[in-house]
Amino acid sequence: MTSKESILKPLNKLFPDYKFETATLDHKIFITINNKKICFNVFDWHHKNDIVLSIIASILGKNKTIFARNCQVKKVDKAIAESFLNENHLLGYLNAYYKYALFFDNEIVAIATFSKGRKMDRLSPEKRGFELISFCCKKYISVTGGLSKLLKAFVIDLQPGDIMTYVDKDWSEGKAYLKIGFKLHSETPPQSFLFNTKTLAKQKVSNDFDLESNNDKDTILVKNSGNLKLVYTP
Repeated sequence: MTSKESILKPLNKLFPDYKFETATLDHKIFITINNKKICFNVFDWHHKNDIVLSIIASILGKNKTIFARNCQVKKVDKAIAESFLNENHLLGYLNAYYKYALFFDNEIVAIATFSKGRKMDRLSPEKRGFELISFCCKKYISVTGGLSKLLKAFVIDLQPGDIMTYVDKDWSEGKAYLKIGFKLHSETPPQSFLFNTKTLAKQKVSNDFDLESNNDKDTILVKNSGNLKLVYTP
C-alpha cells in the first residue's frame, strides 16, 4: 500500500520549498507541482525512486546544470550504455545499435541511443529512417543543449532521412524535443505493462494480453497514458 504520506515524505525532504499534491489510482501515482501534473506507476516509485525524484528535480529546475558546449561527444559500447541507462533511465537499457555519449571532465553525463536505419515509404529510396530509442542525463544533472549536440553528431555520421522517437505522456509533454526541431507525428494508444508485485519487475506486453491466462498470481496489468510519436528531419 502506497499512502499519501509515504509519497510526500521524500518529496518534502528533497524539495522543502514546494507544495505537492498527490493522488493514487489504478497503481499510478499522480503528483501535481505548480499546476503541472506528472504520473508514475507505483512500482517505479518504489523500485526506481531515485530516478523518479531526479525527474521531478529536473522539472523544478533543481538539477546541477552543465552546458553541452563544454562536453565532448564520443561513441560508447553496449556495456557502457547499458550500465548508464539502467542506472539513470526509468525504462533502463533498451536494445540499440548506435550509442553516443556526452563526456564532461571525463565522466558521462548524458547518452542517446539509436536504431539501425530502415527504409521508409515517406523517404526517398536512398534515405533511411532511424529511431532515437533512449536519451537521458545522469541523475540530478541537466545538460543544456545535450540532446541537440548528440543528435547533430549522429546526423553528421549517419546522414539520416529522418529520426523518430516516442515520448511517454505520463511524465513528459515532449517540449524539449519540439524545441530542437522534432515535430508531432501522431499519438499512440496506452501501452500495457505486466508488473510483479513481489519482485517489482516490469515487462512490456501486448495490449491484448490476457492476464487470466498468466499463471503468476503476483502479477498485475497496468497501462500508461500512451506515447507521443515525434519525427525530426535534418
